[in-house]
Amino acid sequence: MNLKEYKLGDLIDVTRGASLAGDYYATEGKYKRITLGNFNYKEGGFKDDTQKEDIYYNGKVDERFILHKGDILTPLTEQALGLLGSTIRIPEDDKYIQSQDAALITCKEGLLDPDFCYYLISSSQVRNQLSAAAQQTKIRHTSPDKIKACKVFIPELAEQKKIGQYLSRIEEKITLNKQINQNLPDRSSAKAATRCAA
Repeated sequence: MNLKEYKLGDLIDVTRGASLAGDYYATEGKYKRITLGNFNYKEGGFKDDTQKEDIYYNGKVDERFILHKGDILTPLTEQALGLLGSTIRIPEDDKYIQSQDAALITCKEGLLDPDFCYYLISSSQVRNQLSAAAQQTKIRHTSPDKIKACKVFIPELAEQKKIGQYLSRIEEKITLNKQINQNLPDRSSAKAATRCAA
């Protein structure tokens, strides 16, 4: 496989989200704010933010920040070690708002496959660079420019698509297995119930 070196900025556009006024945070509404709690940085992928109750936003929002299914986001703030470089894909159309803590990653057509990009951003080669370049404050930060400055080695587009599809299928199977396991009855409870019945 032939790999070619690029800066991410040659392959993607990276845009910061909206600054959302706290006065309009709400416990219900049409749109949910994307928060750092949506990034499952330990296991990968999108998760619901169960830490906050006021995740809805009822203020006026520029349509540029209304997200669509499949959009790729990465955090700009690291409230927990390992968060920088994690990625999520938006699960539904017109339900989520991109907040300023997250960057939208848009692939340049013909250069980078979106599925491949999703895994590339969260790969060690990018995460290590983001970590090294992060501002050394109590809560570390990165920026669209720092993300675009990362160097990567990638194959041709056709190979990217094969790899991206393969990794997506694996992730889907893992997600399905987790859902099945969560729906299985607790074995210890089942044993206790059997003993009681006996």
